[in-house]
Order: sequence, then C-alpha cells, then structure tokens
Amino acid sequence: MTACLIWIVLLAISLLLVAIATLVASGRKRFRAMVSSNVAELYSEPAQEVGSMEMNQRWESLPEPVRRHLRYAIYASRGPMRTARLKHGGFFRTRPGQRWLPIQGEEYFTIRRPGFVWDASIRLAPGLWIEARDRLHRGRGHMLVKLWSAFKMADARGAEIDQGALLRWLAEVVWFPFGFVGEAIQWEAVDARSARATIIEGGSPLSAIFEGDEEGKFVRLRANRYWDVGGGKTVLTPWVGLCNDYRDFGGVRIPAEIEVHWQLEQGDFSYARFRVTALEFNVPGRF
Repeated sequence: MTACLIWIVLLAISLLLVAIATLVASGRKRFRAMVSSNVAELYSEPAQEVGSMEMNQRWESLPEPVRRHLRYAIYASRGPMRTARLKHGGFFRTRPGQRWLPIQGEEYFTIRRPGFVWDASIRLAPGLWIEARDRLHRGRGHMLVKLWSAFKMADARGAEIDQGALLRWLAEVVWFPFGFVGEAIQWEAVDARSARATIIEGGSPLSAIFEGDEEGKFVRLRANRYWDVGGGKTVLTPWVGLCNDYRDFGGVRIPAEIEVHWQLEQGDFSYARFRVTALEFNVPGRF
C-alpha cells in the first residue's frame, strides 16, 4: 500500500468518525430536548394536589395495611403533593443470563392522576450507551430506546405498553405515598397485611397487591404484566417488586432500594435494581 493510499484510508476513517460523533452529539441533544418537552407537557396539566385532606376523607374506607403504611410513610408536617421528581442509580438487564449494566435515571411524576416521564442511560461499555425514555400520559404509554441516544432500537406503543406503564406508575406510588389516596386508586382488603389496589385509567381496570410488614412498610408488590418473550410476542406474566431500605426524603419515608423481577417458568428473573439518590416534590421542570 502506497503512502498516498494509506493517507486516503486514514482520512476516510477520520471523516467517518467525525460524522458518527456529529450524529451522536446531535441525536443526544434532540433526545434530551424531547424528554424536556415531555416533562413540560406532563406538568402542564392542571395542577391537582393530594394531601392530608384527601387522606382523611378516605381514611375509614381504607384497608388496615394501607392505613398502617400511610401512618408510617407520611410525616404530619408533609404538605400536599402535585408532582415529584426523582433520580436513581443502579443496575439493569433485559434477559436472563445477561450481565448487569450500570444505569442512571431521572423520573418525573404527576401524583393525583397517573403520569410519568422516565429518562435513563444504560452504559454498555466505555463510550457506548443506550438511552431509554418511558412515558405515561393520559393513559397511554410509549417506550423509546436509542443507541448513543441517536439510533433507534425500539419504539413501542399500544394496549400492552399502556398496561405496563400504568402498572409501573401504580408500583412507584411508594415514592409519593399521598398518591395512594388519590382518586385514581381504589382499595380492597386481602388479608391482615395485604391490600389490592385497582387503577382505572384509559381502559380496563388493572390491579396489584401490596404487601406490608407490621411496622407499616410496603415490602412487596405483585401484579400480572406483559413480558416480551421475543419475536414480537408478549405473555401476561407474574411481575414482582421488592421494596427495601426505607429512608426519609422531603417529609416522607420511601424505599430507597427497589428490585423488580419476572416470575418465569424457569425461575425468577431479576432485571432492575434501583437506588434513589434524590427525591423532590412540587418542583417545576427537570433537575
């Protein structure tokens, strides 16, 4: 290979790398702008707060495990909540047998009515990441995943995505416990330590069972959610969330650690381990 040809090859490689870097930088900027727009749209809904007044109005009709949790989780000084924003770290994987990958995320919630925007970055290797945006708005879910925040890997909508997004919001109410007495959730007793929460939003009712301990912590959640088995096929599958290490954030006690898994025929598959690093209420906009 002549020196001239080597120079041409190196120049071509350099131009290609510059083009890829430009696409990635532009894609990341557009992705972040989209997330900011989603959060602004979520928070532009009429502000509907929920607090001690709503809790007192519903108190006598709540199952004892729910009352026990609210007494434990909410300090008397905690004012009403309209929105919440949360940061987390942790680890994530998508299939059994895969290695755990570091994840950093932010999530934004409306509290009286179900709604959220989640933006997370999963690091595959140095300089290589996937960015995911999950969303629930007006009863509709939407999952978008891009390599390097620029190249689309998944763009999912539909009834099963709606179901998963609604169940996700319901499970994550443990991070803003006044949401348990909002009008979107109906309760019924199961036993001395468990209660069934049913949410009706945009379609058929969805339920999850919350299990508490004697102190009042919700420690486990059970529901049936659609699991992607591959090839475009999903199966309704038992879905379990575990809540650990309750800590104080902004006038409430919430689980700082959660682990989520699917109960598959071959055994439990744990796929998400998150740790809350920041939680704020009634603050407009992004972190």
